[in-house]
Amino acid sequence: MTTLIKNGTIITATDTYKADILVKNGVISEIGREISKIASEIIDAGEKWVLPGAVDAHTHLDAQIDGMTTVDDFETGTAAAAAGGTTTVIDYAEHVPGTLLSQTLEDWKTKAGSLSIVDYGFHISLSEVNEDILNQLPAMVDAGVSSFHVRLDGYGARHINDADLLEFMQRTSSAGALACIHAENGEVIELFLRRLLAEGKTAVKYLSCARSPEIEAQAAARAISLAEMAKAPIYLTNVSSAHAIEKIKAARDRGQTVYAETCPHYLVMPSERYEEPEGIKYYCTPPLRPAWHADILWKAISSGDIHAVASDHRAFNYAGQKDLGRENFTQAPRGFAGIQERLSLLCSSGVYGAKISPNRFVELACTFPAKIFGLFPRKGTLAVGSDADMVIFDPKAETILSKSLSLSRSDYIPYEGMKVRGTTWLVLQRGKVIARESKVMGRPGGGEFLPRARYSAP
Repeated sequence: MTTLIKNGTIITATDTYKADILVKNGVISEIGREISKIASEIIDAGEKWVLPGAVDAHTHLDAQIDGMTTVDDFETGTAAAAAGGTTTVIDYAEHVPGTLLSQTLEDWKTKAGSLSIVDYGFHISLSEVNEDILNQLPAMVDAGVSSFHVRLDGYGARHINDADLLEFMQRTSSAGALACIHAENGEVIELFLRRLLAEGKTAVKYLSCARSPEIEAQAAARAISLAEMAKAPIYLTNVSSAHAIEKIKAARDRGQTVYAETCPHYLVMPSERYEEPEGIKYYCTPPLRPAWHADILWKAISSGDIHAVASDHRAFNYAGQKDLGRENFTQAPRGFAGIQERLSLLCSSGVYGAKISPNRFVELACTFPAKIFGLFPRKGTLAVGSDADMVIFDPKAETILSKSLSLSRSDYIPYEGMKVRGTTWLVLQRGKVIARESKVMGRPGGGEFLPRARYSAP
């Protein structure tokens, strides 16, 4: 089957130009002006941007979080992804203590295999760090998992001490993988939570007292310092604050290999949301910050100190899940939906907010995640030989985000009522249309598992 995309403006991380794209057997076979070859399907992309299929490197589908299961599995979660222009997800496969990492990988492959509409890979999120776990890392890299994740916000039995964290970074690097770190200080968080509980301050508006920007910055600095000792690259997830950015920028100015990811909610939603009657809807960790932090995050994106914008999609219902925390925020699960809205939010607030160029938009949402996580050039770009994953994006279309447009199973979206400029019109995966104007045509099980290459500095 051949598909010809005509008259569009191609936008990659480095170039902007008008050209046609010819697709054969699921890959891009030709890019040029006014291609006139016979094709099975012709798509007119006039007045629209043609982007690489987006890569979302931070999702939580069919996952147990805070004792509850996310409402989106790999079918509904990837339907929302496809509708929003994401053609590849890298999901967090949560390791169960005492089990083999290979079992974690197989369990997540089983979850995704018959349901995922888009292509998928996995990070393995470690529940413990010990010699047995570290010895299993090379085999996982051979199996196509080239990134491993640890959280620093645990305490008690879940606390990771400095020696184990250093060893984790060294062993991950030597195995050809990348260490991904959630940076918040769990022991300090636990102390502040106990104090808030004793004072009866359990409404979500007090969340930032327990998880302040200083707590994030301290953990980021700890991870950065140990990575420097380990001579290992690290990737900091969910960066939310100016305080953490300060640590990241200082390390990068010294020449250290530190990558950073943020999320749309930290760029467009201020912590004032927690003052609302249903503020628990916005409970996430790290929490939302005062609006001035977003200004610093955008500056870090512009300077190259933030490298990717991922959704951290972990969808729950308000009714029966999030609302359990209305009186005590710790009783609610952390996170919310966002995989479908990511591209529109980033384009609208970034490109049309005069903060980033269209090329930087593509780099943040498509190209850099593919490069850093071993999928480039198969994914994340538009080049001859690459998979024909494409987003035909209408840069002029305006939309008011609403639950009525969302394909997530969650009974709300955190971006309700926001007006955005720039929306996904058509999505192709390996040359086949899988979504058109928020309607999904891709079939469950149509996505493929992507073994990823070993880490290589982009």
